[in-house]
Amino acid sequence: MYPYNRNTQLYRSHSLTTRETRDPALTELAEDSRLLALLQIAVEETAQMAQRYHRLLMEADILTPSADIIKSMYLDEQKHLKQLREALFLITGQTPEMPSADQTPSTTEQLQPAEYLEETLLQELDEVDFYRNFFLAVPSGQLRDTFFEIITDKQNHVNALTYLFSKYF
Repeated sequence: MYPYNRNTQLYRSHSLTTRETRDPALTELAEDSRLLALLQIAVEETAQMAQRYHRLLMEADILTPSADIIKSMYLDEQKHLKQLREALFLITGQTPEMPSADQTPSTTEQLQPAEYLEETLLQELDEVDFYRNFFLAVPSGQLRDTFFEIITDKQNHVNALTYLFSKYF
């Protein structure tokens, strides 16, 4: 017989588990409880920001001529919420929960458009720095690209809110 036929055992294919195929950098991020807590906060704040834009769309009659600008920022926040949930999934391997309506504060008080717009502008400014820290904390790759995209959207929101504030107030 030929020497290569001596070993007649069937070769078993070894399948890799998710943990074995994960990027070591992502595994390291999954062990950083502070980063995961901050990401969860980011998800909740993004849901709150989307609600702020929705409220501006529905209740600020003075801003109606610029509804397209506000709607695009609202849609960006919805996109960011999805991206943050995907980032959490990439890091932890578990699907994060969507923030419920209970977690996003709602208010029944009368909307003062100038004050509300100013508060939204200041929150967006703070979030640019917040996401910059995420950008610097993650290794290169898909996560870093996600946070860069969110940062640029936030900067665009600051510009648009500044425009709206100067135009209407």
